Amino acid sequence: MNGVLIALPLVACQPNLLICEDLSASREYWEDMDACQIAREPEMDRARDNLPDETVVMSSFRYTIAPDARTAPIF
Repeated sequence: MNGVLIALPLVACQPNLLICEDLSASREYWEDMDACQIAREPEMDRARDNLPDETVVMSSFRYTIAPDARTAPIF
C-alpha cells in the first residue's frame, strides 16, 4: 500500500463543542474518496454506539502518505 491514501479522523464532542476527544484509533486507510465516503457513516455509527446520546460525533477526510520502510518505527 504505497502512495497517497485517505484517512477518516473522528472526534466526539460535548454538545457545546467546547471539549472534544479524538476517536481515530483506527489505522484504516482508503485508496479512493468514494470508498472512504461509503465507510464514513458506519464508522460514525460505530463510534456513537459506545457514547452517551448527547455526544456530537464529527468526521472529516484527510489525505495522508502511506507508511513504508522509511517510516520511523514509532509511527
